[in-house]
Amino acid sequence: MNATERRAEALERRLARARAEEKATAIETVMARRDSGSGNGAPPELGITAEISAIGELLYGDRWTTGLALDLGVNPREVRRWKAGTDLPEERDLKVARGIARRRAAAIMHLVGPGD
Repeated sequence: MNATERRAEALERRLARARAEEKATAIETVMARRDSGSGNGAPPELGITAEISAIGELLYGDRWTTGLALDLGVNPREVRRWKAGTDLPEERDLKVARGIARRRAAAIMHLVGPGD
């Protein structure tokens, strides 16, 4: 294996590690705050971008940008700009995303019921 191939492999490992950390960030942030027992039971204080990313990821999985964009009625490129941090979502977009999440959570709770 030559030096160019080794550098390419090293770069790919770093990128994969960064992707894994980025992917876990939204959900882990929310769950860590819930599990810490701190606060008064209110939703966690997240920035608008972090909150909309967490909602999108929890609702639609890894490929959440297009699904959320369709439900919000915005271009998927716009949501990708929010995710990249080059643009910020409007407060209206966050309110609509929260409403979608609440309806989905209520439907799931109706289906599975409260915990054992």
